Amino acid sequence: MLHGPRKGKRVLRIDLTHADTEPQEFDERPVVPPAAGGEDVVSVAPVELSGRVERAGRGYLLEGRVAGSARLRCGRCLAEFDFSFAEPIELHLLPLAAAPQDDETRLGRHELEVRYYAEPSVDLVELAAEQFALVVPMKPLCAEECRGFCARCGANLNLGACSCPPQSTDVRFAPLAGWRPDE
Repeated sequence: MLHGPRKGKRVLRIDLTHADTEPQEFDERPVVPPAAGGEDVVSVAPVELSGRVERAGRGYLLEGRVAGSARLRCGRCLAEFDFSFAEPIELHLLPLAAAPQDDETRLGRHELEVRYYAEPSVDLVELAAEQFALVVPMKPLCAEECRGFCARCGANLNLGACSCPPQSTDVRFAPLAGWRPDE
C-alpha cells in the first residue's frame, strides 16, 4: 500500500487500488517543509497523518485526521510562538476523467474537498503539506491582545509603553485642522 524511498527522499504514497476490495488504513508522520505554510512559519514538527481510504462510487473517499505543531512568527510583533493543530480530513478522490472540462467552473464548498488523480495513488507528504497550509492562519498572532510595534519609534508595545508623545489626532486629518466652514 505504501511505497518506500525513491531517489533519495522518502515518498509516502498510498496505492488507491488496494482499497478496491477493502478499506485501507494509514498512520504516518511525514515531514512537511516550513515553506508549505507561508513566510511566517519558522519550523514544523513531523505531522501526524492518519485515516482510511475506501472505495466510493467512481472514486475513493479518504477520511482521517492531521495533527501537529509548528513554530510561527507573529504578524504584529514578530515574536516566535508555538502553534498546535488537529483537524479532520475528508477528501473525495476521483479519476481525472471525471473532472469538469469547463475552464471557468465555479467551485462550490463540495468541490473544494475533491481531488482528481491521473494515477490511482495519493502522496501523503503532499497531502500533509496541503492540509498544513490550510490550518496555518494567514496572519498568525502570538496572542489576540498583541499590540505589535509603535508606528513611530518601533518599540514593542507588548513590553511596555514607548516614549512617544500621545497622538491627539489622526495625521491623515491634520490638513483639515485649520479649516472652518463658511458661516
